[in-house]
Amino acid sequence: MIIENKVIWITGASSGIGEALAHQAAREGAKVVISARNKEKLQTIANQISRENCLILPLDMTDKDSFQKAIDTILEKWGRIDILVNNAGVSQRATVAESGIKIIEKVMNTNFMGPAGLTSLVIPHMIRQKSGYCLFVSSIAGKFATPLRSSYAASKMALQGFSDALRAEVYEHNIRVSLIVPGFVKTSISLNSLDGEGNRRNIMDPNQARGISPEQAAIKILHCIKKEKREIYMGMVAKTYIALFLSKYFPGRLAKIMRKAEVK
Repeated sequence: MIIENKVIWITGASSGIGEALAHQAAREGAKVVISARNKEKLQTIANQISRENCLILPLDMTDKDSFQKAIDTILEKWGRIDILVNNAGVSQRATVAESGIKIIEKVMNTNFMGPAGLTSLVIPHMIRQKSGYCLFVSSIAGKFATPLRSSYAASKMALQGFSDALRAEVYEHNIRVSLIVPGFVKTSISLNSLDGEGNRRNIMDPNQARGISPEQAAIKILHCIKKEKREIYMGMVAKTYIALFLSKYFPGRLAKIMRKAEVK
């Protein structure tokens, strides 16, 4: 798909991968819609891009009742939605015993129910325009789970199944679906991860700190769109490749390793 002149809607656009993707897409001539809860940060990004080709659309992915109004705002301004990038997300660093139902619900609603619900409302418009692209920013945790990330892993694994089914359903309508699988990208996701009480943890994971930049991730995502890739991986290191291999061919061995794994 050609990026120029396409309307691309990016959730979680106030920082990290989403912010970098907004800048990169604008540089390539796209009309960019940026969504997140932080309106002030979105305004700063829009000023840096171009107010003519950037629409600020504050959005909370747990507020599903606001989705249709947001869609209507985009359609009123530009008449179409060509690319939807479901990037908003929250992580956790707590055991299942420490995590109450409210934490589980918050993670699942933000990472899965929100993107799935938003996509279900956007897809009919893409079907009518006979083209479109939906992307889901998942995680390596969506391929295999580690301790302290139970709900996060579950939400990302749910995105895997949702995107696989959606891809088959909409292919004949000229709509493509991609799953983005980051390993380690230097964003604030670990800083913003939730502890067992639902508080911001405010600790940068060492592997995250050594990860690829959000700008590098954004370039890879746009390449994915242009080449219509089914899945792409980024920010991978040796141990994640090994874990992926074990999860597919020797899951029992991986399970034993995870029992003793020191994760943060």
